[in-house]
Amino acid sequence: MVLIIQVMATRATQSRRPNAPKTRRLPAWAAHVPGPQDPLPDEVEQFLDWMRVQRNRPATTVRAYRQDLAKFVAYMRTRPIGDRFCSGLDRSVLRRYQIELADVLPNPRTRARALVALRRFLVYAYDEGWIAPELSRQVAVPRYVVGDPHPVPTENVPRLLAALPRDGLRDLRDRALIHLLISTGCRISEACALDRTDIRPEGFRVLGKGGKHRTVYCTDAALAAVREYLAARGPDPSPALFISVARADLVRGKALPHNRLTPDGARSALRALRRRMGADPALFALIVDLRSPHAARHTAATTLLEATDGDVRLVQEVLGHATLETLRVYTEITDRRKRAAYERLGAYLEEVAARR
Repeated sequence: MVLIIQVMATRATQSRRPNAPKTRRLPAWAAHVPGPQDPLPDEVEQFLDWMRVQRNRPATTVRAYRQDLAKFVAYMRTRPIGDRFCSGLDRSVLRRYQIELADVLPNPRTRARALVALRRFLVYAYDEGWIAPELSRQVAVPRYVVGDPHPVPTENVPRLLAALPRDGLRDLRDRALIHLLISTGCRISEACALDRTDIRPEGFRVLGKGGKHRTVYCTDAALAAVREYLAARGPDPSPALFISVARADLVRGKALPHNRLTPDGARSALRALRRRMGADPALFALIVDLRSPHAARHTAATTLLEATDGDVRLVQEVLGHATLETLRVYTEITDRRKRAAYERLGAYLEEVAARR
């Protein structure tokens, strides 16, 4: 038996392509990153408290900083440090961490966010006197190219919304969520933070990035979808607009007070919906471009650009972007308008030539 296994392993090694990519080996600390409930060093906890209290950052931002700094904590715990967490920090330590982090987070955009959090922590540590040299400049944030959005084509949006199933509470919740995301352009974290009393026909406020509020509006169809979902859900002690409908979370069919749908739960629900609709090729063709809740935000942006004839300033206010530069990724509408302008230019030149 042992001989057979050895022969099979040898054949597998011999059959490997010479140019096949090598298996990526993660550093040892990657398996010991502290979780959301695990304690972090006092310096890190103090920095997070400063972000939450003095900088008044929203809970989602503080949670993201905690997740990113937890990786740095796991890395530092593999090295000899003194009594204080920051006592062993120097250029070589930071340089090695950035190299190993590239193996853990190969996506440069994700890695950039983690390194920005580390840079901010190092600035705070220097201001507090925990480190003698100012080390934040030793953290190089990688450059990355922002990809073009892939929204649902405008002509497919009404057909997709009409084809969404509505057989049970889960279907009604997912249908209301997709309607709301496409109608308002909200981020999934903003939609999951809404309470059932927040939705109003005259508009309602959402808390976006940087702790900034903005007013968004629903279409009549989105309001009808939300009301249908809430009517099927009935009264319960949960204030959340969107709740988890997993069997374990619905005690006797009723939601618990803390039973709020999380952004990760919403992403899982959309993946499950895509799998169900994938059984029918015609239905899957409608939802194939809705790969994530954020694709609904892209759809809202491009659809609104079409409806307003390219009013970028209005779309900036609706989406809650800090600058117009962010909207440059929505190139589909502007490219279409450029093509139309050149077509009109060609027709005009032909008309001028015909006059002579």
